Amino acid sequence: MASSVYFNNHSLQDSNIITEKVLHLSAPEIGQVLEAKARRNGSLLMSNYFTQRRIKLEGVIKDTSIENLDSRVDLIKSYLIGEEKNLDIGYITGTRRYIATLSNLSIEREHYNTSWTPFSMEFACAEPFGRDTSPTVISSNGHTTSPFSEVFIIPGTVGALPVITLTLNTGNNVTAIKVENLTTDTSMLITRDYSASDVLEVDCSEMTVEANTIAVDYTGIFPSFDSGSNTLRITVTGTPFNIDLGISYLSLYL
Repeated sequence: MASSVYFNNHSLQDSNIITEKVLHLSAPEIGQVLEAKARRNGSLLMSNYFTQRRIKLEGVIKDTSIENLDSRVDLIKSYLIGEEKNLDIGYITGTRRYIATLSNLSIEREHYNTSWTPFSMEFACAEPFGRDTSPTVISSNGHTTSPFSEVFIIPGTVGALPVITLTLNTGNNVTAIKVENLTTDTSMLITRDYSASDVLEVDCSEMTVEANTIAVDYTGIFPSFDSGSNTLRITVTGTPFNIDLGISYLSLYL
């Protein structure tokens, strides 16, 4: 296996760690809840979500002597300490990142393993999807009419969870802002007294809404996004205004 593999910035693929299997392409585990239909055959699907991913690495550790191999094994164990660290795996022409925690390490070293030993390690990913290593950022500035829309393409195989930022350059009469994805027909309304220089942030991943870093109330639901084309529409109540729109997201992969 020639793919690069890093956990918490430590390489698990070099001249001393030969990682032969990098098993990360299977779908995450699916949590399904079924409820039997009353007095008839069949069930109702009540819930269907990807819950976690397991990634397994297998290979050999080698060095020039028994003592050096002992030290090498201890060094590699030190690499694996830490919870929810970046597990970066070379994929296509870039890197697929998982947020991972070591869940099992097996080093079955026999008496004849004087300069090498096989290993197997497994990582648990509470966040089930792979992702890019850096966000895609979209800026669309100087909007003065309502509503206004931004159409953009989200790569990946599942919908991303963007951070949407609205910066009011002017807008002392603004009393409400609606953030809506027309593609998925999901929206939220944030009603408050806005003023120039206010920054409204809707974080669809953390499910928070903040104005000037302070949590604010909203009605509706957080907009969801599909992989592929999405149309984000912003409706502003109250004129005149001048607003900058920012969208930041990590593409996600099944």
